[in-house]
Amino acid sequence: MTATYNFYLVVLSALIAVLASYTTLELARKVTASQGLTRRLWLTGGAIAMGTGIWSMHFVAMLAFSIPIFIGYNLMIVLASLIVAILASLQALFIICRPKSNAQILLSGSIAMGIGIASMHYIGMAAMEMPATLRYKPSLFLLSVAIAIAVSLVALKLAIRFREGVRSKRTGSKIFNAFIMGSAVLSMHYTGMAAAVFKPEPSKLVEAPGLDNLSLAYIVCLGTLLIISMTIASMAINSPSKDFVS
Repeated sequence: MTATYNFYLVVLSALIAVLASYTTLELARKVTASQGLTRRLWLTGGAIAMGTGIWSMHFVAMLAFSIPIFIGYNLMIVLASLIVAILASLQALFIICRPKSNAQILLSGSIAMGIGIASMHYIGMAAMEMPATLRYKPSLFLLSVAIAIAVSLVALKLAIRFREGVRSKRTGSKIFNAFIMGSAVLSMHYTGMAAAVFKPEPSKLVEAPGLDNLSLAYIVCLGTLLIISMTIASMAINSPSKDFVS
């Protein structure tokens, strides 16, 4: 079956990826500078914001995907993919906020985080309800997992470097790094989508959802933007203005 993508939702998913990456860079500094209960609160809230952002990018990009059959989504499986994304983000923030991270910690952390992100993606794919069966091309499936691990390594190294002030902390540098991280995450998603092979099964019955994919995508985006905006606002309120925007 020939697949197509909604251009506007693809662009929207890319913007979410960059915004989530930007928020991650800010969280790296905030969590590292915190201690005790405040640190645990930032870890928890940061993982929710970061995980929701990554998950939202993947889910909106999935909603942008279209093949000539009806596609719905199992809500419970979708929520399971969100929880996996949050747990992977929590693990990443733990590594980022460590006083020192050697090569072994970064490698093992990126493998765990990459497997978590790949799991989020493929659990989300399993949520698809349609009159078709889904299988994957082994080579592209393995490549997508490898990209997820590489993406995680890049993200961890950038976040740690940003936290330690090796790179400039100007807004322009933050945005540039966020574009790198966001693009890397997108590459994993679309490699995973390229691995998917759909075989129609007309006899398979699927119940139509109450919302169409476009409406669902906008609701997810609004919810994600609200969470990320609240996180950024909280960091701005709890940080000296010159430190936050410099």
